[in-house]
Amino acid sequence: MSSRATWRLCGRSQNTRHWPLLATISFAQSPALLRIPSRHIHNDGPKSLNPLVNPPDVTRPPPLTLPRRRDFESPIKYYFELGKGYLKFYKGGIKNVWTSRRLLREKLQRTPVDDRPSIFRPHYVPKTFSRADWVLLWRVRHDMIRLPLFGLMLIVIGEFTVLVVAYVDSVVPYPCRIPTQIFTALEKAEQRRKAAFDELEARHPHGVLSPRVTQAVARSHVLKSLHLSGAIWDRLGFLPPGMWQAKGRYRMAYLEGDDRNIVEDGGPMGLHYEELRIACAERGIDTLGKSETELRGWLGDWLRLTASDDIDERRRRMAVLFLTRPENWPQHRDFGVPEWQL
Repeated sequence: MSSRATWRLCGRSQNTRHWPLLATISFAQSPALLRIPSRHIHNDGPKSLNPLVNPPDVTRPPPLTLPRRRDFESPIKYYFELGKGYLKFYKGGIKNVWTSRRLLREKLQRTPVDDRPSIFRPHYVPKTFSRADWVLLWRVRHDMIRLPLFGLMLIVIGEFTVLVVAYVDSVVPYPCRIPTQIFTALEKAEQRRKAAFDELEARHPHGVLSPRVTQAVARSHVLKSLHLSGAIWDRLGFLPPGMWQAKGRYRMAYLEGDDRNIVEDGGPMGLHYEELRIACAERGIDTLGKSETELRGWLGDWLRLTASDDIDERRRRMAVLFLTRPENWPQHRDFGVPEWQL
């Protein structure tokens, strides 16, 4: 897939780090970044949203409109309307899931049979897929697995579902998650990430290249840092066998394809803010309290520092970033990588 748009990586005004200007450069040419002079670029947001990098809006939750308490004299009437508001939201979220599934099915029908994605080849990105298509594929997979149980829960308890979802976050399709649920999940993930880094740095103060930092150590940290494994395993002090194969391997496959497609389809400057926030969180970058400019800078750094045509080299670069707090990421691409890969 050839490059289809010119893009830039925006700088963070609070940081002295610089990012190179990437103009119409394909992912296969990414090592050429080493020969491009660095320059500081400041941009508060995209001039226009790029449909090649942004999946359809239906992959995200619909607007949640709730009544105001002061508009009702009767508490009973207020809570009745409140329940109706949540029920309408959940129905809209389920409709979004089915619409996303239909859009994906239509895309797959237009895709040559020998080029279609498969769960048996999770790393393979179809040649005809844009970044928007790639994200749509993975979100439909994520949501359709959760839809039956969530749908049953909605049928049984109806508008009272909102009182339960906070405790069963993992069974809720993403388009059916209310704003407070998304915020709480991000907050928990960032707290857990901080604890994971505190533990990693206490046990391995010499960093990712320390001989004691093995593939197993790295995988355990990534599962916790990216909030992929259940928090209960942190309290139990171990991870069950096969957790990496069930969770970590697929996140790596998704990110490898996502990185390539973001670069080839125009870069992070064309991302919708919500998509930018999701992309950063998926890579272990804290988003709460961060400006849009900061997030574009962090995502730009990730793409620049992990870029490589060699899949093994790219995974080793990703390992370094996953095991390093973003504020301590290397400034340049010529950093050491471990012999193992995630």
